[in-house]
Amino acid sequence: MNVFVKALACSAVFLGVSGCSTIDGLQPTDTGITIDVPNKSYNEIWKSSVTAMSTNLAIVEMNKGAGVIKSEAPAGMATWGEVIGLFITPVSPSAESYSIRVVSKKRATYQITGQNWAPTVAARIQADLDSK
Repeated sequence: MNVFVKALACSAVFLGVSGCSTIDGLQPTDTGITIDVPNKSYNEIWKSSVTAMSTNLAIVEMNKGAGVIKSEAPAGMATWGEVIGLFITPVSPSAESYSIRVVSKKRATYQITGQNWAPTVAARIQADLDSK
């Protein structure tokens, strides 16, 4: 009986760890939302993106030169939290148009609850850039 309990506990830990999404795992090729932004400067887009990714989220990685911002949503009563990535291309300061890719993943593969933050972040950026 004791061996069975230990095996069950080890299996649960393995499943929990193997199905986790991390900040490092976020890629621009992941499923998400893409916004095309013409007639705005890279600095305007960057500023709007930082604001959107820090509202109700915690920025954990930010690299303006690479066009990358990664944030976390905290765990709550019904969720283990989410990880969110934002990728801007091109990273040139003088492009005619930019593309912003927002991806959101639940922390755990088997997590039933949680929020897809991509639509919320994309809507914040669009609203901010449209008002300028």
